[in-house]
Amino acid sequence: MIEISVDEKVIKSTPRWSVIHGYDEKFNTQVLVYAMEEIVAEKLRAILQHAEKLEQRGWSRSRARDYYDLWRIFNTYKDQLELADFATLLRRKCAARNVSFNGAADFFPDKMLVYVEKTWRQWLGPLVPDLPAYGSVIDALRPQVEILLPSS
Repeated sequence: MIEISVDEKVIKSTPRWSVIHGYDEKFNTQVLVYAMEEIVAEKLRAILQHAEKLEQRGWSRSRARDYYDLWRIFNTYKDQLELADFATLLRRKCAARNVSFNGAADFFPDKMLVYVEKTWRQWLGPLVPDLPAYGSVIDALRPQVEILLPSS
């Protein structure tokens, strides 16, 4: 699946990746993609935005997929990520959407996590074979985000 965004400010350079498909035809083409670090920053920024909406309106779309995707990225690509000065990248992404954070704890607000846990299977079960338990993912993800955003 390819998602196209027209209103996101891309900060990092965009690498080219080959299109992977399951068809018999030859399809040797590449597309520009977001840098993995930028995906991490956008997913974290989306969590902040939706936490704010959840507080203001009392409801928001589940961010289960963002937490799961972040966990998968760190488990699969952590050694390939360029995370020096990640906090600056994230602050720039957040500024573009008028959200901010003080530290890693801001990405795990209790109200949001209660909702994510409640919707975990509903949102991810149809998409993810052998879906890991919500608690395992969040417990593994917290220290990863803390490393990205050490307390100042």
